[in-house]
Amino acid sequence: MNPDQQLAHALRMKFKTSYDEPTDEQLTHIKNTLLQIQGRGAVATADDWRSAVTLFCPSAGKYKYAGVDNSDLNTLLALATQAAGG
Repeated sequence: MNPDQQLAHALRMKFKTSYDEPTDEQLTHIKNTLLQIQGRGAVATADDWRSAVTLFCPSAGKYKYAGVDNSDLNTLLALATQAAGG
C-alpha cells in the first residue's frame, strides 16, 4: 500500500467514510487543506482533519468499520506528500 492509500484508509477508518471515499481527487483536496495549515506553522488538529474530510467527503460519518486505525494522520500526510515529491 502506498502512502496515499495508507492515508485514505486511515481517513476512511477514522471518519467513517464509504469504501469509495476519499477518491484521489478528494484526497488531494484534503491534503492541500491540511498542508495550508501546516504551511502557517501550525500542526493540524483532529478538528482540522474532521473539517477537511467532511467538507470533501459527503459520506463522512455514515459508515462503520469493525477495526480501529490509530495511525497518526499528520505522519501519514507527510509520507504521502514525500511520495508525491512535494
